[in-house]
Amino acid sequence: MLTLLHEDVAIAAGASLISVGTLNIGLAAFALLGGIVVGDLIIYFLGMLSLRVAWLQKRTEGPLLERCRSGLQRNLLPALVTCRLVPGVLFPTYFACGAMKVPFVRFIIITLVTAVLHVGLLLTLMTSSLEAAAFEMQAIGLVLVLCIVGLRTKTARSVMATAFARLRRTVEPHLPDALKGMPTPNAIVLPGLPVVPAGAPTIGLAERIPPLLFYIPLVVQWFALGIRHRSLTLPTAANPSIEAGGLLGESKIQCIDLIGPEARRWVARSAALVNRPTLTEADLERAVSVADLRFPLVAKPDIGWRGIGVRLVHDVADLAGYLRGFPEDCRVILQDYVPYAGEAGIFYVRLPGERSGRIFSMTFRYFPHVVGDGRSTLRALIARDPRAGWKADLHHEALADRLDEVPPPGEVVRLSLVGSSRVGGLYKDARAHVTATLVARFDEIADSMPDFHFGRFDVRFLSVERLGMGEDFQIIEVNGAGAEAIHMWDPEFRLTDAYAALFHQQALMFEVAAANRERGFKPLTAMELVRYQRRQQALLPLYPASN
Repeated sequence: MLTLLHEDVAIAAGASLISVGTLNIGLAAFALLGGIVVGDLIIYFLGMLSLRVAWLQKRTEGPLLERCRSGLQRNLLPALVTCRLVPGVLFPTYFACGAMKVPFVRFIIITLVTAVLHVGLLLTLMTSSLEAAAFEMQAIGLVLVLCIVGLRTKTARSVMATAFARLRRTVEPHLPDALKGMPTPNAIVLPGLPVVPAGAPTIGLAERIPPLLFYIPLVVQWFALGIRHRSLTLPTAANPSIEAGGLLGESKIQCIDLIGPEARRWVARSAALVNRPTLTEADLERAVSVADLRFPLVAKPDIGWRGIGVRLVHDVADLAGYLRGFPEDCRVILQDYVPYAGEAGIFYVRLPGERSGRIFSMTFRYFPHVVGDGRSTLRALIARDPRAGWKADLHHEALADRLDEVPPPGEVVRLSLVGSSRVGGLYKDARAHVTATLVARFDEIADSMPDFHFGRFDVRFLSVERLGMGEDFQIIEVNGAGAEAIHMWDPEFRLTDAYAALFHQQALMFEVAAANRERGFKPLTAMELVRYQRRQQALLPLYPASN
């Protein structure tokens, strides 16, 4: 409510409550955004209603006002950004947008984006330093307005581009490694994967942005697509045969079991086991034997996220120890360990009714590792490696009893079973390695899966060449609508390219789900989706540590 009186005062109040621990930052940001957007819409609709007043209507007609209307629509983005940053001009400008019939969809999208950035920036500044925030915000606002106005001219754009290129050439050689993407000092060489040359960046800009801020533009796009398609939960219909469309909280074993018998040879053998407190080692031995599995096995939660709780178990005693730390009466997946070093995320999309699909994204995962030199301890090797050092705390915890070991020269020490970026796995864009043969192979696999249209297959493979031929790979996980086109996490990707990939993916997801809705499949309600989310979030902290 306070945002209706003064936005910045409301944000300052929220920042104060966050700073003293009274209010959660997510809740504060959500409340502030809601209040600001509602206030903006009220002003816009007041402008529209003013056209019903005959006295005002006469004064919003004529050539001068038509030129104003045309100018406002042509410069809508810089005008609305300026309103956020310069006090006193928001009400008349938004009122004019309504009175001059600026398209509502354009208005609301720009308003949402500017509000999100405004709240995010101000909250960040104010929670760190309330006294300095006002001055910093004024300075930032002034610079942004000047840049927006200046960049409207071709001359200014040309001059700035030349100056930026010259500045970059001068400054870049003197930057610390952290600002150059933490280049790898040595080439990254893993069996079956392309070599990453020495000097290549290992940490991209996208990974350095806090997730709360990074995903804000995607949340805005989600709302825009939800309004356009008349459902914010529409993506839960993207894969009708998967719980919640695979958006979140789905059973991983059910996703794997969708793959029909004619394509099972491409899937790592898997079985589900409910963790009962009465299970003995003999029971576990019997369950492994009945499922035709062999140790070592990979044990992982049936409802999981980003490799949390995934562990390699070497024998039945090891499995029993894992289950003792696993939530009771919850399902765990036991899966054959696929020893291939090559790992990829293959994102497959097929619109309902299409005869074949396409691989929208393919990414190679380089598991976190260090290479021994015969002199340095594991602790020192982790500290020297840019990618491993970035997640050093996780690796120190997982390898606490080995940190003083000195690996022999050339020995590759794997720091984590999973290659997730959560534990420091390096992602490299592999779309150039997609072949027609590989697409045909995944068409064959998807054909065996009822109503699977949109998701990512995580695979391990022998070599890039054999993968391109559609051979010598094993699917270790199937993810639905909640999966990400992870090639955009390649450190060599620019931030704009990363967002472009995610925006495209999200638009495709809504398109696929809308086509399924036309076929009669209904998306979940908001409350049903919240129940899936709560179940997943409640389980994640209870899982044992990965290894």
